[in-house]
Amino acid sequence: MIHPTLQSQGNAEGSTPVVLLTGADRLSTDSVAFSLVDSCPSVCSISYDVRPNGAVESGLDIIRNIVRPQASGVAFGESDSFGLEECCLSCTVKHDLERVLESLCGQAGVFLVSLPVGLEAAPIAQYLADSFRINEWGESMFVGAIANAVGLDEFEERFFDDDRLCLYGMGEADGVYDERSTGAVVSRLIREASCVLELPVVGAGCLARHLDADGECKCRDIIRAIASADALICEDAHTVGLADVVRKTSGVVSPLL
Repeated sequence: MIHPTLQSQGNAEGSTPVVLLTGADRLSTDSVAFSLVDSCPSVCSISYDVRPNGAVESGLDIIRNIVRPQASGVAFGESDSFGLEECCLSCTVKHDLERVLESLCGQAGVFLVSLPVGLEAAPIAQYLADSFRINEWGESMFVGAIANAVGLDEFEERFFDDDRLCLYGMGEADGVYDERSTGAVVSRLIREASCVLELPVVGAGCLARHLDADGECKCRDIIRAIASADALICEDAHTVGLADVVRKTSGVVSPLL
């Protein structure tokens, strides 16, 4: 897999960061996204999800939600859905996201993009970086970070799970599954991230479910071992703002944040 080079202070010509947020489960991703949005009034939030749709050839619909910043402090969102018509989910999302960012250029201080469950951000980040360089509308933008949301409550179960990753639904009847194992996806998302945002354990949390629990949780150590050596590891996602994620991972202090 080719990893993009996040634009550092030396090569980020734009002033509007685009942060890509990944996760292996929707609950953790949404929780981190809500926290990051709350930290920045000028953020435009874009999220993608999948739903089954037997009426289209691929069997999948992509749901896109956009919430723009409002001067009044009251945010209004819009939702749209379209069939997965391209060769893969990654291509469909990156091409749609490019069009959306072009249409929203200049309307936000930062864009937070929550990708579908399990989708890797590196190919999308590389595509966007190339698009920003060759298109005039993209001169004001740069890929600020690839952030990964990790819920510690169920991290151990997911990390060691060799069953297929569930992208949507609760079972075979309405479930949408990735061909990759849950554990493989969890590892790849952590490894590609420039910033790992951990959601703290609630109560006894994962420790109560460890098969060999000896009073100490090793989940954070596992995450650090998987993550890139220069990745920012945040042990409580709710204490980190979007400005921190961009500044600490790309070295850029955006005047719009």
